[in-house]
Amino acid sequence: MNSWHEERLYVLNMIEDLKAEQRRQSESAAAARAKVEEKSELEQAKSKRDIQAAHEKIRALERTNTILTIKKWVMSLILGAAGAIAIELIKFLLSRG
Repeated sequence: MNSWHEERLYVLNMIEDLKAEQRRQSESAAAARAKVEEKSELEQAKSKRDIQAAHEKIRALERTNTILTIKKWVMSLILGAAGAIAIELIKFLLSRG
């Protein structure tokens, strides 16, 4: 009789141990999921910042490109005018001489 009670107690203890281990594993898995989700959120935020920074760089390059285009047009006009003045000056000097 005593043996049956000891076996029953052993089985009940094993069941409790098993339940405790399952709870521990469940809590551990929940903590791991929370950590992964937090890391994912941080990575998403970083990715969003990186994308915004890239867009800002592109906008800055577009503005620079526009300014360079304007400068090219101004330089072309100045060089064209200087060339026309030089040709007229040469014509004047040749016709005078």
